Amino acid sequence: MLILIRNPVTAIKSWFKNPWFCATGARVCATLGFEETALGFVEQALQEHPHRADLHLRAGRLCFKLGRIDRAVWHIKRVWPYSRSSGTVFYLESAATLPELSRNPKDQGWMLAAIGSHLLSAGEPGRALAYFNRAIATGLDHSAVLNQKGLCLLSLDQPEEALKLFQEARVIGGRNVAVLINTALALNRLGRFAEALRCYEEAQGLGAEGAGILNNKGFSLFHLRRYEEAAACFELARELDPQETVTANLALCHFKSGRVTEAFSILRGLVERQPEDAVLLNNLAVCMETTERRLEALALYKKAVTLGGPERQSFLINQAACLAGLQRFEEALVLLEDALKSVPADARVWSLKASILAELGHQGEASDCYRRAFGLTG
Repeated sequence: MLILIRNPVTAIKSWFKNPWFCATGARVCATLGFEETALGFVEQALQEHPHRADLHLRAGRLCFKLGRIDRAVWHIKRVWPYSRSSGTVFYLESAATLPELSRNPKDQGWMLAAIGSHLLSAGEPGRALAYFNRAIATGLDHSAVLNQKGLCLLSLDQPEEALKLFQEARVIGGRNVAVLINTALALNRLGRFAEALRCYEEAQGLGAEGAGILNNKGFSLFHLRRYEEAAACFELARELDPQETVTANLALCHFKSGRVTEAFSILRGLVERQPEDAVLLNNLAVCMETTERRLEALALYKKAVTLGGPERQSFLINQAACLAGLQRFEEALVLLEDALKSVPADARVWSLKASILAELGHQGEASDCYRRAFGLTG
C-alpha cells in the first residue's frame, strides 16, 4: 500500500477556524488591549459557527468597547433567536436576562449599556437613562457608559449632573476627545464659557476637527464677547458644512461687532428660507430696531411670540421693549404682566417694567420694580 502524504495547509486553515483557538486568541489579544484583533478572531469563528451564543456575546462585548454600538446590538439579537424577528427593546432586554449570562454579570452590563446607547441615538434619552443606570448597577464602570449617561442627562436638561459624569469619565478613561467635547457642552449650558473654551481647545489639541467643534467653540467665544474670534470659528465651520445655524451665529457676531448691515443681510436671507423659525425672526427684529425700523421689528416679534418655543419669554420681553421704544407704554405693560405670569422672578421683566413706570412718572411703583429686579423683595 502506498503512503499518501496529505497537504498540511488545509488542516492548518481549519485549525485557525476552530472556535477554541479563536476564543483563546481573542482572549489573549483583548487582555493585551488589542480589541480590534480580538474581534477579528471572534468574527472568524462566527463564520463557521454563526449561531453560537458565546461567540456573539464575546463579539458584542468587543464591539461595545470599540464604540460600535449598532453592531453590538446586532450581536445581542443573535444571542436570543426570538429577538431577530423584532427590533423592539422588549426583546433585546429579554436577551440581556438569559441564564447563560449569570456566570458573568458584566456581560449583562454591556448589553444593557448597548441598548441604552441604541435608545439614546433613537432620541429617547429618558428610556436610555434607565438602561445605563442598570448597566452601572452591574458593576460596569466603563468611561464610555458614564459619557453616554451624561449625554442622556444633558438631553433631559440636567447639565450639572451631566457635567459630574463627564468629569468622572475623564478620570477613568483619561484624555478623550468625545468626553472633552461633551464636558464643554455641559459647561456652555451652565454659562461657564471660559472653562468650556479650554475644553474645546484641549480637544483640538488631541486632533478634534470639523464644523461641529468650530461652531461650539464659536458659541463659547461669542458669550465671552470675543466676537471677532467667534466669527472666525463660524466662518471656518461654514466652509466645512454650510448649515444655516452656523450662518445665523455668524450674523450675530457681525451684529455685535457693529457690522449691522452685513448681519441684516444674512438674517433676512435666512428668514426668507425659514419664515417659521422664531429665533431667526427675533434676531432679524433686533437688527431692524437698531436701524430704527421699529414697526417692522414689532411685527416680527409678534410672529415670534405666536410661534413660541423655549425662548418665548425673551421674544415677549423684546416685543414689550419695542413697544416702549414706540412710546406705546400701556401695551408694553400688558405684555410684561403676561411675561410675569410665566416667570414671576424674571429680573429682565421687572427692570423693563420699572423703566416704563419711571417714564410714566410713577416713581414709587418704579422703585418697587427695581427692587424686585435685584431680588430685594423684603
